[in-house]
Amino acid sequence: MAKSKTGKKTIDAVAEQKCPQCGAPLIFDPEKGDMYCEYCGTRSEIITPEKLAEEDTEELTGFDLDSLTEQATMADSQELPIYNCSSCAAELIAPPAQFALTCPYCGNNIVLTEKASGNLRPDAVIPFKITPKVLPTAVKRFYKGKVLLLGRFFSENTMGKVTGVYVPFWVFSGSISGTLRFTVETSSSTRKGYYIHTTTKHYALEREVSMAFENVPVDASGRIDDKLMDSLEPFDLREARPYDIKYLAGYTAERFDEKKSAVTGRAQNRMFATADNAVRKKITGYSNVKRTGGNLNADFTARYILFPAYLFSVSFDGQKYEFAVNGQTGKVCGNLPIDKKVCVKYFLLRMAGIAAVFILVFIIKYLIGG
Repeated sequence: MAKSKTGKKTIDAVAEQKCPQCGAPLIFDPEKGDMYCEYCGTRSEIITPEKLAEEDTEELTGFDLDSLTEQATMADSQELPIYNCSSCAAELIAPPAQFALTCPYCGNNIVLTEKASGNLRPDAVIPFKITPKVLPTAVKRFYKGKVLLLGRFFSENTMGKVTGVYVPFWVFSGSISGTLRFTVETSSSTRKGYYIHTTTKHYALEREVSMAFENVPVDASGRIDDKLMDSLEPFDLREARPYDIKYLAGYTAERFDEKKSAVTGRAQNRMFATADNAVRKKITGYSNVKRTGGNLNADFTARYILFPAYLFSVSFDGQKYEFAVNGQTGKVCGNLPIDKKVCVKYFLLRMAGIAAVFILVFIIKYLIGG
């Protein structure tokens, strides 16, 4: 560790991907799954999982999320470290959670190894599978069929810079067990003269629960909207590869910075909600089912995996709307402006249609003497 001219700490723990022929930056190619040089066309193979399995690769087991979160958020906000680009000697500053970036001066792809090594090293990475060139078409498909979207949005919106980001996720596997309690009802009615008597019976119902879960993903980046990332699911974990910095070349990568309580709590809530829905589907023959309590316990482990996503914003009428694209499947998610006038018109038309159906049914019954 050295001192820069400004007196700040300078860290040289960087790894770069260079073309062996001309020295230009290598970039990961999502379509072919290897690395290539934009200048001389040289391609470089990435070691396959089978070959990696033969080597003595480091595996992460038994994560202490509290300890790791503390390590990941120790950066001094008043004295951010400066990283030197070995190609052009430029001084670069990266946010505490970012560990892969591109030098804005020479285009060199840099991985800050000290932020992704040892216990902070990801278990695996899902490589990008689609390229930025298909994004405009995918976004247009996303717009299609949105009847409440402002008409001039199609011609007046401006798509901002696209950033390919490897987003950190904790991926949980394990099981839950315990009991769920419900109150259920049955109702029956009988007519006696001018009166209808309804009898409602209430029962207490308890069900034992035992379910196994595998690969439940939870976004672990505090800088990226959780709902936006949740909307990008599913990701195919079968295509995950052992972590290799070569997959990061040409992209940005974020390190996890979410606390254990926030991450594990979201994972548990997803598992518990799934268990509740599964039990409800098996409770049949009742007119009403209401959850009253229960006790569920979770036992799981977590893997730290990087998921691919393209992030960008769309500008329209002076506002920015955030978008994200699943870098593996091409699924698009984002916020869109709604035309309030069209919304009211659409609502009135729907209500008029429903009213017309009721009137038609009434006329038919009247004509047939019903």
